Amino acid sequence: MNLKKTVLALAVAGIAAAPMIASADGSVYGSMRYGVESVDAGGTTDRVTKMRNFGSRFGIKGETDLGNGMTAFGAWEAHMFGAGLRDFKFGLKGDFGQVYTGDGINHAWDSLMTTDGTWWYGGSRHLTEGVQSNAITYMGGAGPVQFGITAQFKSSAADGSQTISAAGVATPVAATAEDDNAIDQIEAVVAFDAGPVNIALGFTDAKSTLNDPKATTGLVLSGSAGGFGYALDLQQNDDASSMQLQGTFGSFYGQFGTSDNGAVNAPTPTALVLGYTQSIGPNTLAYYEMRNADSDVVGDDAVSTIAAVLVYSVK
Repeated sequence: MNLKKTVLALAVAGIAAAPMIASADGSVYGSMRYGVESVDAGGTTDRVTKMRNFGSRFGIKGETDLGNGMTAFGAWEAHMFGAGLRDFKFGLKGDFGQVYTGDGINHAWDSLMTTDGTWWYGGSRHLTEGVQSNAITYMGGAGPVQFGITAQFKSSAADGSQTISAAGVATPVAATAEDDNAIDQIEAVVAFDAGPVNIALGFTDAKSTLNDPKATTGLVLSGSAGGFGYALDLQQNDDASSMQLQGTFGSFYGQFGTSDNGAVNAPTPTALVLGYTQSIGPNTLAYYEMRNADSDVVGDDAVSTIAAVLVYSVK
């Protein structure tokens, strides 16, 4: 079966369902996030303090009952400032699960392997975030087990795969101008509960004519106990690896991440985030965060950042 024809069929179905989604069951939402940030890059530089946007976004979403247990759904989300699209998808769902296509977040890896949902500002040291564009995804479940598979097609744009440099910098793997019917990246994830712990296992494999890296495998353990929430994220690609540990207690949260590209004597950059979330009222909150990022490169100082951000959401 030609998967690209499947994507085209989904596109036609989505276009046909779009008027119903917009008129019958659609909604507009947004999240305004603005605050103050103070950054100390170390060395002889002065601390820089400024007001800025922290990922404000808006979007539309909706779904329509098509009968016979089938529902059409779609969503579009964009940044309010700067770079445009954050997420775009449409598809069908029913007792069989759901199948959708689109660009942005929320494909298989990002849906079941992510541990970033709580963290406002960042500090991630992942080897990969999985497929991010030009993809078709199936998500389903059987009893307590959830699973998903995503296939990404060749594109002239960069995909979601990354390589880690000797300095620990993540760089997207460039896509190539090969046959558009070829699959550029595939990923599969399964998640299930084992007592109080949720376990997610996955792999994502990207192809390139210049660099054909081995698959990245991942393990995520998450859960809560006694009011304390936790998540451990481990990723491995040949000799390269990354680890991210996160925890929450009440309104407090923390995150520590590190990565290693596997080269001899290569630096192992780290990032530490500590924060507090304060509820101000309906749809309104503030968060206060401190971040320290150390590249582990000789001669480079750690970069420390503090931020206070107000968030107002409309659903």
